[in-house]
Amino acid sequence: MTMQGDKADARPSRRDQQRRATLAEIVRTARMLLVETHEISLRAVAQTMGMTAPALYRYVSSLEDLTLRVAAQVYDDLLAILEEAAAPYAGDPAAQVVAGSTAFRTWSLQHPREFGLTFANPITSAAKAVDLGADLVGGDVAPPPGSLPIGAECTAAAHRFGNFFGRLVVAIWTQRGYPEPGPVPAPADDELSTSLSSKIGADVPTEASWAFVRAWSRLYGTTALEVFGHIDAEIVDSGALFRDTMSDCGEILGLSDRRADLQKVVTEVLEAETTP
Repeated sequence: MTMQGDKADARPSRRDQQRRATLAEIVRTARMLLVETHEISLRAVAQTMGMTAPALYRYVSSLEDLTLRVAAQVYDDLLAILEEAAAPYAGDPAAQVVAGSTAFRTWSLQHPREFGLTFANPITSAAKAVDLGADLVGGDVAPPPGSLPIGAECTAAAHRFGNFFGRLVVAIWTQRGYPEPGPVPAPADDELSTSLSSKIGADVPTEASWAFVRAWSRLYGTTALEVFGHIDAEIVDSGALFRDTMSDCGEILGLSDRRADLQKVVTEVLEAETTP
């Protein structure tokens, strides 16, 4: 058979194309219903699309399956937003990680239902392997033991998102050297240190991976508190707590000397995202 024939044979069949298109529509519909009604149900998706429930089960096996597919799409869409926010600061990983963090916070406040589904849901949390190596240096990730086998797509998308931050943090350390131990040093527990190092599988010291964990914890924690209304609304609107969090993260990553210009990055990204 000719090479041209091989290429033709490699194309998805019309049936496969139709199936993929229908599955994509199912995921889009579920995401729309999440935003509009604050929940996803197979019955509602089927009714909205004019399908029967048995027909829907030909494409997704369960509500958990559909939830994980929606979360995977959210991760990838959000990653594109972070990369767009970071693009103007190419060559400056410190500015890029701050720009991406600011875009993450803004998106989360604007999309609380999708944030909740993706970052604070037992179903999606079970599919998110805690793999520092994938976040810091990339690579394939297997779903964690005991997770749903249907969660592999969500696991991979979660770590594509995590690697946005991880690769930039590694780039910061490559340019500037690893930060000095701060007031909260890496755990002294030998077993934990060994575990952190083995998960990364690269030349990233325990102190550095611990700094990454601390910085992400602050970014996620502050964002979640703001999204779920556990912080005074005026403080959220002012952005004061988030700015303080960015300063904290900068200190953790050894960027204290850049506090002023990194705060300018926060301002630039916030202004760009509020400009019509």
